[in-house]
Amino acid sequence: MRFLLLPLLAIALPALADVRIDDLTAKRSDWETYRFPLLVGDSPAIGRINTFLHTVELQALPGRFAKSPFEKVQPKNGEIWGVNSLDYQVTGQGPGYLSLAIDGEYTGAYTSQSTRNYSFDLASGRPVGLRQLFTAEGLQRVQSEVQGLRTKRLEDFLDQLPPAKADDGKALSDDEQWLEGQRAMYTSCLGDRRDASLDYDRVQLSGDSLTLIAGSCAAHVNRALDDLGEFANRFSYQALNADLSAYGRCVLLQRRSNCALPANSVGQGVYHGTLGRYPITLVIEQLYADHSLSASYFYDKHATRIELGGEHQQDHVTLHESGEPPARFELEFQADGALTGTWQQGDKPALPVQLAP
Repeated sequence: MRFLLLPLLAIALPALADVRIDDLTAKRSDWETYRFPLLVGDSPAIGRINTFLHTVELQALPGRFAKSPFEKVQPKNGEIWGVNSLDYQVTGQGPGYLSLAIDGEYTGAYTSQSTRNYSFDLASGRPVGLRQLFTAEGLQRVQSEVQGLRTKRLEDFLDQLPPAKADDGKALSDDEQWLEGQRAMYTSCLGDRRDASLDYDRVQLSGDSLTLIAGSCAAHVNRALDDLGEFANRFSYQALNADLSAYGRCVLLQRRSNCALPANSVGQGVYHGTLGRYPITLVIEQLYADHSLSASYFYDKHATRIELGGEHQQDHVTLHESGEPPARFELEFQADGALTGTWQQGDKPALPVQLAP
């Protein structure tokens, strides 16, 4: 199978005078096609956005590849396992933010499609999400409203199903089995969605609205039963005015480019610095409500991604990598957003770590 790296295609974003996106594209076959964003610019913020996206989606640093920017994630020659296709769209843009959706198809035990949403503060290059855009009280109110909307959608669907077949010992027909399968799936889902938080929702920003998107009720094995699909709830920025933080109103309603991120933005994002005497890049990819996190880091000389798990608190992060003996980061957040601490492998002496956001 021949690999072709296509030329870069520049796409201008008219609302963002100082930002341009180039397309990284490749084609391995008629159905294995790849298109991925590369922001163009010399600012540290643009560099952070590129590093974050390329690390999370392509498992590599921008520009650090042998033949293709997709070589770490696409299937190896003669295999089917890996990312079979990628595409993206700009869903929202303003003077202070950029929001993207990355669509992909992946083959593992089975082939599945998914969409990931990313939003960034253009002044700093840091990811932004619900914790930055809303006050704590506003987020709680929106979460309660979303719970109600999703609960009603499920209840309405269950109400319109025919009554359950009485258990009279007779075998159910195919249609009856189908209905009972749907009833069981959505009844179970209803119990989960009544009190579900928004922690795992995708957040999509557009020109005038915010959309919260939760996955469907169906696992892969019963996907054929699913008539409802994803749960998407859209809110105009004006309707959310009272719920937004000062930063959220600044960037979404006032559409300014000089909005100051709140203090709870510390954590997720890109950090550059040193581990001992070695330059490294650390990317904290996701922070979860249960205080777990996902992350990865690179020795800049070799640019090989090393996956990390860990835990986070308000001012402290513990990261650990697999391998024998295991290695561990113990890092503290500083007032300026920097991370300092140590890295230690097994019983070897600890090495100092200094990382700047």
